[in-house]
Amino acid sequence: MKPFQQNRNIAIAILPFQVMTKEERIKNLFFGFTEDLMTSFSKFIGLSVISSYSTLQIKDVTNQSEIDQLAADYLVFGSVRHINDTLRISIQLVNSKDKSLVFGEQYNETIYSLLDAQDTVVQQIVSVLQEKINYNLLSHSYKKNAVDLAAYENYLIGMSILKKGSGDNDKKSRDYFNAALKIDPNYSLAYTGLSLSYFNFWSCLLWDRWDKSMKGAHTYALKAIELDPNDYTALGVLGRTYVYRGDYEQAEHCLRKSLRMNSNDASNLLRVSFSLMYLGYADEAVKLYLRAIKINPFHKDVYFAYGSNYYLEVGDFEKSIALSKKVPFNCWTDFPAWVAAAYLQVEDFNHLWKCWNIFLNQFENKAYTGKETLEKEAIDWLIILNPFKGKNYLSPLFDFIRSHKNIENPVEQKPLQRSNSSFLLKGDVWVLNYKHKSITLKDAKGYRDIHKLISQPFYEFHCLDLMESAVDESISTESIDAKAKAQYISRIKELQEDIDEAEEMNQSEKIALLRHEYDTILDYLSQTLGLAGKTRKVGSTVEKARSAVTWRIRNAIKKIENNHPELGNHLSKSIKTGTLCAYNPELTVHWIL
Repeated sequence: MKPFQQNRNIAIAILPFQVMTKEERIKNLFFGFTEDLMTSFSKFIGLSVISSYSTLQIKDVTNQSEIDQLAADYLVFGSVRHINDTLRISIQLVNSKDKSLVFGEQYNETIYSLLDAQDTVVQQIVSVLQEKINYNLLSHSYKKNAVDLAAYENYLIGMSILKKGSGDNDKKSRDYFNAALKIDPNYSLAYTGLSLSYFNFWSCLLWDRWDKSMKGAHTYALKAIELDPNDYTALGVLGRTYVYRGDYEQAEHCLRKSLRMNSNDASNLLRVSFSLMYLGYADEAVKLYLRAIKINPFHKDVYFAYGSNYYLEVGDFEKSIALSKKVPFNCWTDFPAWVAAAYLQVEDFNHLWKCWNIFLNQFENKAYTGKETLEKEAIDWLIILNPFKGKNYLSPLFDFIRSHKNIENPVEQKPLQRSNSSFLLKGDVWVLNYKHKSITLKDAKGYRDIHKLISQPFYEFHCLDLMESAVDESISTESIDAKAKAQYISRIKELQEDIDEAEEMNQSEKIALLRHEYDTILDYLSQTLGLAGKTRKVGSTVEKARSAVTWRIRNAIKKIENNHPELGNHLSKSIKTGTLCAYNPELTVHWIL
């Protein structure tokens, strides 16, 4: 199969509703309802809506010759009965090619609840289309973007291959995502697809590629968000990778922003809710699961597996077990272990062991490496695969299995230190030792950044990773004139000198005030100035982080160099700053951190 170079949108026609009432008010209401549906559907990328000028010509939905002239892929039509104060609305979505019913639903509404019904109809029909024709119709921000349709076609094919699930399909999907990027190098969704290809279910089965998968998913998700801060899929993936990295604050920030960007994509709701469950928000995960089922009434059975896991974590064990019976155990390799954990809580040990043995069999066939005993490696894999922030109902299962199988608890061993080079925070000071010379410096963010970089040599940290708190993306700034810009830059230089002088004099209160003013000005300038100091009108999250992190790392290295020239020289040559920051030492240094 060759990457696609052509594409056309899916066409949908919304035919006039058959309103069975004599009340002109109701007839006019549903004329507007039909128009509003057209407007709502037109906001989804990849979906073309036949104009009302054409559809209004059709007076009878049984007139097939007129309908065929619309050349629509799908037809939406419905009827309305007015009974007392209730509007009984029947809506159908039909495939015009084979006349099959794709979706059908009835709604009992009042005149006042009609708008809410409209939102539900749009969400459900788009969700069904997305599932039935394997076509991503949802725009990241409910608006069409100017994107090359050939690039979009490659993205869609890549996603369809990715959903087949296997290591080989992961690689095949990347060919299409990369083909999309050749057409449009700034196409954020293609980077999102690459991110998903590195960190999905199958990636969790490949122990030897775990670090590579994590890095690929994280890096490409960050690239997608750099191009489009509102890419809700990339935000969901990034939230998940932050969970696995133990950066829970950043994880929650990304996950909740993903929900704000799109709360009507059932797949995204499930993706985000699983990560929120790991963070301890199981109750919220259940609510998102129920919403996903409502939005996508023709969902796959695997949805019940999600629900089973969520109900386990809220303590509704009977509900968890009931849902598990609606889905095959091989939907996920670790799913039987979750069910076993539910049976443990209700003390049904026969079913517990049955589920556990099914899990072991699946794990042995798909992920077992043979480096440890089967059950020990299986438990270790489950712990890594499910990075809960706090207490959970999987942990009691592990204790139970270890007890009955005489498996020792893992003992965390600290790595042997082979050097006296150190970079340690003690209280509010950093104690640095390199080549038998030690220095002490007051705590500052730059030293924390350096500490993080040298803890993982050669690993590229995105500048957003090094920011200690989420960046405010709601700020919009107006341009500043050249004179004001020059004054700000001049003031920054003065503040840098004043901060250095205050630190030499150990004037802690003055340092705090100077730094506050410095950070305020720097934040403002990073929001208003683009590359090469060019003025811009809208602040960039990534640019803001890049500027702040680069300056504070370079400033920290300068202070180290003033007190320990040899160490400062080593860090200056080894640390790369910018959008991606990394510690790439020429000679290996074994740091005590």
